[in-house]
Amino acid sequence: MFEPEPVGSASRPKPIKILSKANLLQAWSFSRDCTTRAGSAGVDNETAKQFAANLDSNLNEIKKRLHEGSYGFSRLRPVFIQKPGTTKERVICVPTVRDRIVQRAIMNYLASTKKFPIYNESSFGFIKGQGTNPAIRKAVELRSLYDWCVKADIESFFDRVPRAFLKERVSAALQHHSLVPLIHNAIDCDVKGTPHDVARAAAQGIRGGVGIRQGMPLSPLLANLTLARFDRAVEAERIPMVRYADDLLLFFGSEDEARLGQAFVEDQLKRVDLRLSQTKTMMFGPKDHVTFLGLEIAFLDGLEKYVARVSRPQIRKIQDRLETDYSFAVMQKSASTLSETTVRLSRSVAAYLGVYRNAYDFPVLLTELEKTMKIVLANLYSDIFGIDSLEKLDERAKRFLGIDTVGVPNTGRDLEWS
Repeated sequence: MFEPEPVGSASRPKPIKILSKANLLQAWSFSRDCTTRAGSAGVDNETAKQFAANLDSNLNEIKKRLHEGSYGFSRLRPVFIQKPGTTKERVICVPTVRDRIVQRAIMNYLASTKKFPIYNESSFGFIKGQGTNPAIRKAVELRSLYDWCVKADIESFFDRVPRAFLKERVSAALQHHSLVPLIHNAIDCDVKGTPHDVARAAAQGIRGGVGIRQGMPLSPLLANLTLARFDRAVEAERIPMVRYADDLLLFFGSEDEARLGQAFVEDQLKRVDLRLSQTKTMMFGPKDHVTFLGLEIAFLDGLEKYVARVSRPQIRKIQDRLETDYSFAVMQKSASTLSETTVRLSRSVAAYLGVYRNAYDFPVLLTELEKTMKIVLANLYSDIFGIDSLEKLDERAKRFLGIDTVGVPNTGRDLEWS
């Protein structure tokens, strides 16, 4: 098995209680690796199923190495995921199953004890009690109070986090804590693979010695720590902000204030070698629609207020994705049966409805996705049995198969699309 370099220190106490076997077991039990949706294997090629087959002895071995100070994180296996509608790829850097358990246990401890100074009025991502729904509610509230808004994105944020700065922030927050060497070691994790894979990752901005890798359980917490000082500076300047990871919404009373505020934000990020994306940073005036976290914050003239809704392009994108992902050609390649495909399709639709359950136009989304399910099923039946077979069915048979037609509401009239 691939053995990483240990990070122990004779002069520093070991995390015996924090990373006890009981806490490691808890981290395992509440992870997806403990389910049928387990993550991929890391560079050691050990799957979650293989790890679980010898769970007790594996946890004992991890605990022993942690308590001796001989545990070190392995390098990461790059996994490439095509971004829908583009030629670009998203790179997920996969730790080993063992490293995922240790990082989750560390993350659980840090979150429960609030050791990192990441809690404030502006940050909503990856913080217990916060999340996308509170972020959207806050954004709608602030959009209703301020005429001008700057939507910004920190360019290649995770891949450009300066490691020296982040390590300094970890050490400042934890002082001589026993977890510091392990967290520093996690920050230094880089990818391991064939020269082709390494070059492919580099083409997407993954460079050795800089950034924190998306795919590690600790990365979201470390991302918030990287920007904690930035959050405080923006709040001290009295700029209302909603930040979710590297996505920002900043609110102002006038266009001049917005320009000055954006310049201030750019200056604060520059101090830690970060910058706003030139292509994704935009300014919006009164009553302009602003897209944030997958929803459109739109002003409805009839109601004289802002709401968060799923935009028509986003609904169409979801429909296209469902029709493509659950086509007969795709499902054949995954060796799925018709019944498995139907269950997976239902779960995907349910997941989208769960994500957007608080959207103003949820009834429209529900109706549209119900219609899409019928279209997907009809396409599957046509590809399997032939289109002629469907044309011979009466309405009762179509209802039984779940492919009967349904009425669609007039979204332009009912929900004030503009």
